[in-house]
Amino acid sequence: MYEWAVFCMNGQFQIGSISPWRYFLCITFFLACILSVTDDDKVLPFWLNFIVWQGQVFLALGFFIATHTLMRGVLSKQNNLVKLVISAFIAVTLYVPISLLFDVYIEQETNYSVAALIDEWQNMVPPALISWIAINLPWVFGFKIESSTKQPEVIQQQNTPNTTIVMQQPETIGSHQEKHRANTDEMTQPLATDLINDDAINLSTDEGTQSRAQQFLQLANISAISELIYLKAELHYLKVVMVSGNHLILYNLKDAIDDIRSLSPELAGGQTHRSYWVNTTHIQSLEKKNREGALKMSNQEFVPVSRAQMRKARSWLEKPKN
Repeated sequence: MYEWAVFCMNGQFQIGSISPWRYFLCITFFLACILSVTDDDKVLPFWLNFIVWQGQVFLALGFFIATHTLMRGVLSKQNNLVKLVISAFIAVTLYVPISLLFDVYIEQETNYSVAALIDEWQNMVPPALISWIAINLPWVFGFKIESSTKQPEVIQQQNTPNTTIVMQQPETIGSHQEKHRANTDEMTQPLATDLINDDAINLSTDEGTQSRAQQFLQLANISAISELIYLKAELHYLKVVMVSGNHLILYNLKDAIDDIRSLSPELAGGQTHRSYWVNTTHIQSLEKKNREGALKMSNQEFVPVSRAQMRKARSWLEKPKN
């Protein structure tokens, strides 16, 4: 049963599970209704004007979602607000030629020209930018619309680091052995210094990656990778499913997998589907459906496995668990 809670000062509020698809469908329909009612142009009958606005807004929002989802490289490494602004400008620029077609061929208000394109772009940027940021505002500020489910006892596997036992020799060591040890230390000292320098270089190189990975854990409210069960891409959001429950964050699945790779390389290959990644330590079984399959996870939920990933999924179950 879902637990309900009021707004908390830590930036989270629980209002049950939410589907980005339903959320954006409702928001888009509501925006289109407002625009159709407030439209002063009386060229078209109200019912046709209503349909035209619905088509324009739904199509435009599709451009915004696709643009934000497909951002890669330097663009994807910006903070959420900057990414939303960038995706808004790109989406408006791509959508303007299509938007102008509605004005030219349906409402017949203008001619299709460069000047008309520029004017359309200028008119669309302010409301589109404000609307796009407002729609995503809860996640921009770090609020999480999440569901918390009480799970039956879930057994988590904990990977303990290897312990090295060093046996010390007695104090009574002959002078020959001490001399040999001293010579060995002198020979290995330069090598140890080189290794320390190499480690420092590698640490400096990976510092940016580690920092971004820690930001992902903080945004996703994850204290340890072992708590994470699976990730699911939903539009331009990411559903984070943990032992304690699940919530949505404004993040890209590919970037999340890259972050996990820097923290735990052995788990980076857990993508089972273009929209899913799983923590292999939480897999219980694999059910085959035709040429595809589904993994049963420790929270009793199923994650789809594409045909291309079936062999890899079988190999996870064949490996002995610690």
